Amino acid sequence: MTHQLTIIGLGNYGLDELPLGIYRLISQQKKLYVRTTDHPVIQELSEIDIHSFDEVYEQYDTFEPVYESITMRLLERAQHEDIVYAVPGHPRVAETTTQLLLTRAANYNVRVVLKGGRSFIDDIFAAVNIDPNDGFTMLDATALDITALNPRTATIMTQVYSDMVAGELKLSLMERYPDDFEVFIVDGANQSGATVTQVPLYELDHQAAFTNLTSVFIPAVTDDTALYGDFDFANQVIAQLVDDETGCPWDKVQTHDTLKRYLLEEAFELFEAIDNEDDWHMIEELGDILLQVLLHAHIGQKSGYMDIREVVTSLSDKMIRRHPHVFKGAQADDVEDVMSIWQSEKAAEGKKTRVKFEKVFARHFLKLYDEVKNKDFTEETLDQYLAQGGSHET
Repeated sequence: MTHQLTIIGLGNYGLDELPLGIYRLISQQKKLYVRTTDHPVIQELSEIDIHSFDEVYEQYDTFEPVYESITMRLLERAQHEDIVYAVPGHPRVAETTTQLLLTRAANYNVRVVLKGGRSFIDDIFAAVNIDPNDGFTMLDATALDITALNPRTATIMTQVYSDMVAGELKLSLMERYPDDFEVFIVDGANQSGATVTQVPLYELDHQAAFTNLTSVFIPAVTDDTALYGDFDFANQVIAQLVDDETGCPWDKVQTHDTLKRYLLEEAFELFEAIDNEDDWHMIEELGDILLQVLLHAHIGQKSGYMDIREVVTSLSDKMIRRHPHVFKGAQADDVEDVMSIWQSEKAAEGKKTRVKFEKVFARHFLKLYDEVKNKDFTEETLDQYLAQGGSHET
């Protein structure tokens, strides 16, 4: 016999904001399973046998095994009886147990039904007085991958239930946002309002209290200077420089041929920065080399035969393909194994064997560089020195 597991949403406030249909369903239950009793609705219920999973949270240090355990317990019980399981908010919004139950229910001959519940998302946007129509991202603060952050749109960070989580979140956000960027701590968002605290990012974890109903709202970045560390922004800057109508008179007339010498010049300057152990100079010169890459990509894009996405795609594809010992489970115990794998993967690409002029050029360039890097030359005397073939030719 197939039993039914009904997942209901409790909304994000008390009984007075609970949908009537959900309230009636709860009232008909003799037994109600709840992910946590730390919710205003549950605290207001009476004459119902509440089975919570609060003790599961105390058994584990991270959320993943908690949700796994709750899911398995529910599915095992649902094999013998119809059950109703209540979660905060809406069962489809930021509820991991719902996702796990829907994925695994068929294996246990259990049918899952979802019912109502008001999401906190609308109430958060109302609390901070911002229209979500411009786009937003919602992420879990306890499992944040900073590559998922998009500073150009608003972001809602859920699960900011403690100052420890807030502290870790702050450090992650400061990798993509200015330290003094203003964010909103939103607690207890509901139709009637919320407690909203606006703070600079560096003070995010300095607040007195965080609860299970606390989220952090991060507005979209509108100041271009705050996007200077964003790759897409840098790409847009170079696109504007080479634009035929609005670009820079010098940049927009460059070609792949005219730019070749500058790549060598920037590489030389990077060598100097490395030799001088000058970190800030290295940052500047690496940026100049990246500039050359972006200029070449946009010159190609103007003519319709390449763009920076294709360049990055080619790079990612090659690195993953030639490093199966990192990405695909192959074994490499030392550098010799790595070189063997690299050559094998390279050969499998079917490229024709050719003379490696670049290796010869690099070898001679490095030798000349080492000869002259500590000498007190002017441009003219260095020109003469190199024209004579350097000391190794004399």
